[in-house]
Amino acid sequence: MSPQPSDIQLDALREVANIGCGHAVSALARLVGGRTVNLSVPRAVLAAASELAGLLGGSDAPVVAARLGMQGQLQGVLLLVLPQEDSTALEALLLRRHDAPLEERESALSETANIVASACLSAIGTLTGWRLLPSVPVLVRGAAGAVVAGVVKEAQGDDRVVVLETRFSSVGAPAVSGQVLLVLERESSRALLARLGV
Repeated sequence: MSPQPSDIQLDALREVANIGCGHAVSALARLVGGRTVNLSVPRAVLAAASELAGLLGGSDAPVVAARLGMQGQLQGVLLLVLPQEDSTALEALLLRRHDAPLEERESALSETANIVASACLSAIGTLTGWRLLPSVPVLVRGAAGAVVAGVVKEAQGDDRVVVLETRFSSVGAPAVSGQVLLVLERESSRALLARLGV
């Protein structure tokens, strides 16, 4: 892959995101009682840390993110990101109560992120023939800029990274929306494209 992926390569990566994130959101729908969860058309973008924060509502936007590494032939980071209010709503849906202690809420979010990430990586693994697994999730609360800066550094250094991103939103009250992002190391992006034959 050249420093700038071609349109054909970005289209192939979008299709990977479509398959992986589609399975991830189906898993999320089951966790929240089978309610409908809508998915936006996934994007594949080349982004620096500042641009990645922009995808999440800007550097200062308060978010809750579950961050998981990838194990197998793909290296990078998977993020399940929710605005702070949506995280609170999802925690209440998962636990069926609004007054759960922080430890229980964080445990429910971590388990959700693990199931969502496993579904996403399993679908990508089926597409590529690779065995892909998520690492243990780490919950991060804070400004979007600070959350993504560490992820980009982990995946790439200070350079731009390939990001596969989709937004989801549930139907019903309370509404829950958020994003799934796959941040790939450059060598992994190349290996993935080679595997897909583009």
